[in-house]
Amino acid sequence: MFKVSRKSEYALIAVQQLARSLPDRVVSVADLSQQTQVPADVLAKVLQGLKRAGVVRAVKGAGGGYGLSRSPAEIRFLDVVQPFEDKLAMVSCQMPSHECERLDTCSLRDPMAALNAFVLRQFEGLTMDVFLVPHQWIAVGTRGAGHPHETSLARRLRASDAASG
Repeated sequence: MFKVSRKSEYALIAVQQLARSLPDRVVSVADLSQQTQVPADVLAKVLQGLKRAGVVRAVKGAGGGYGLSRSPAEIRFLDVVQPFEDKLAMVSCQMPSHECERLDTCSLRDPMAALNAFVLRQFEGLTMDVFLVPHQWIAVGTRGAGHPHETSLARRLRASDAASG
């Protein structure tokens, strides 16, 4: 299972919130913390990591804060999470310096490596603009004569929206 760290989650939340701001606007750590409910001290460290990765820009002084360094459509999902992850992997044997007692006899290592590479390729094309309106990018499959069938998650999200509004 792909699972990102808490810092990566906070980074995604922060970038999502900054993307909802006006393009040239900066937001203070205190305001961003209040908006996202992420502790300010942790958020400050996450934002510094995102700054080093070139995802956000910092403006110092009165009225300063953080803003996105480029549009959400130009910021990849991996740009946001990789500064906080050793490696994203489906199984532990795909992690750096993992020692497996089954290495010589494991029949899953190579197929899982291929699956891991496939998932990472999908993440390569995922940009942060889809995190602003997730309903528009949920997987839609096709069957037979090209009839689209939404995933059950998409149906649940739409049903939830209809019930709340």
